Amino acid sequence: MKIVTGEISKYKMMLNGHGSQQEQGINYWETYSPVVMWTKVRLLITLAKIDGWPSRQLDFILAYPQADVDGDIYMRLPKGFKIQEKHPKEG
Repeated sequence: MKIVTGEISKYKMMLNGHGSQQEQGINYWETYSPVVMWTKVRLLITLAKIDGWPSRQLDFILAYPQADVDGDIYMRLPKGFKIQEKHPKEG
């Protein structure tokens, strides 16, 4: 948004899949989500600092949206969203 004029310069949006409506064996076959306890992370960072171990910080940006999908994904369009038959620029 331009502060002086109040004009919106870009729009942002996020779509989320509603996974609670899936059924095992039909929509998905396995789940895996690795998690770690914060006490173990802190312990490892402390040991690395005390013993002089090299360490790095990593961030996997958009890890889930970039993951391979084995099946089709269907969703309802958000309220107010309309589909055009042809893209305006295609003529």
